Amino acid sequence: MSDFDAIFDEHKIEYIQFQFTTISGEFKIVEFPVKIWDDLKEGTGIDGSSLGFLTTEQSDMRIVPDFGTFAIIPWNSRVGRFICDLTDNKGKPYPTCPRGLLKKILSKAKILGYEFQTRPELEWYFISKDFTPGDNATYMDTLPLDKFQDLRRQITDDMMDMNLGVKTIHHEVGLGQQEVEFIADNALHQADNVQTGKLITKVRAFYEDIIGSYMPKPFEQMAGNGLHLHQYLIKNGENAFSDKEKGISDILRYFIGGIQKHIIAISAILNPTTNSYKRLTPHHEAPVYVSWGMGNRTALIRVPGYEDSARIEYRASDGMMNIYLGTAILLAAGLDGIKKKIEPNQPTSKNVDILTDQERRELKIEKLPGSLEESLQAFEKSFLIKKSLGKDLVKIYLNMKYLELQEYEIAKSNGKEKEWEYNKYLYG
Repeated sequence: MSDFDAIFDEHKIEYIQFQFTTISGEFKIVEFPVKIWDDLKEGTGIDGSSLGFLTTEQSDMRIVPDFGTFAIIPWNSRVGRFICDLTDNKGKPYPTCPRGLLKKILSKAKILGYEFQTRPELEWYFISKDFTPGDNATYMDTLPLDKFQDLRRQITDDMMDMNLGVKTIHHEVGLGQQEVEFIADNALHQADNVQTGKLITKVRAFYEDIIGSYMPKPFEQMAGNGLHLHQYLIKNGENAFSDKEKGISDILRYFIGGIQKHIIAISAILNPTTNSYKRLTPHHEAPVYVSWGMGNRTALIRVPGYEDSARIEYRASDGMMNIYLGTAILLAAGLDGIKKKIEPNQPTSKNVDILTDQERRELKIEKLPGSLEESLQAFEKSFLIKKSLGKDLVKIYLNMKYLELQEYEIAKSNGKEKEWEYNKYLYG
């Protein structure tokens, strides 16, 4: 009897889910009875073309479980899950597998002596079925305004049961808006945690007859949903972003410089929808300009701590991004900055949104892309993107997103822009 056979028996597991992530960031599953575990424990075939991984004439792929990701589904204890990688029929990693691409960039960092850790902050809205906010509470409110305390506790219990390291969970600024912060951990594990965490919030919302939505800007006059990503670089067990004398290291500065250099192109991954750019507007709790600063929450990249705690927080990305691709491309850009010693612009402690144009020019602060189309044009030309993500994924991603833009423009011309975005993104 294998170790998993014993675990399945002990916990009375009757079904197994293989979970995996598409290029667009959707979490998908294949499920089978535990009785045939021995037949499928090395993986099973899927139709890759139907899921957007490849063309029809190359439709055969396999999903292969990562045994370290086993967890029991909290809302149905008869079901166990594994998160999977995508391979070809010979077991070779498939070039358009998002999880595999993150593994590839992490291995490049490891060759350079670095371990990359992240700490995500997930934001979402609880939305009623009539498409209004789920409550009237705002930032860190409590009962009676915040009616989702018990639901958040249930979500926290689920997350901990599925081995997600939760730091805090609370009501956010927007009516019905929530946030969970994770503790720092290996970047691959955290990407798995983001996908699992999103699933938990959506399922628990479903059972309460409401919607758990990661749509970046579901309500025009309220704060948008971000996915802030704190990033840590470890070398020889020490914080590579820290310098005992200067507070922050040259490595941290170059890492920021790399992200800034490539930011227009990589925004197509970090902010992947038409709705994403409605969140990136001044005075709405989201960055608009390519800036950085110590403790500055209006900056694109915030450096929250010094010395041992030095890290960076990227604040513009949102929950619609493919977390594997987003994490991978931020790391790739940062490593490029370290390799080429790319200097960022000058840090600022000022509110970037209210700086004059002259002040921004003096600080060499440019604006983030204002639309998905603008970022896609840079994405298409980027050597870093092609090198890091591969020509096959780039081609598929561009085709998918330009088709999305066409659909959006048609809806917009017919006066159905909001309806189209709700249909497309509300359950994302």
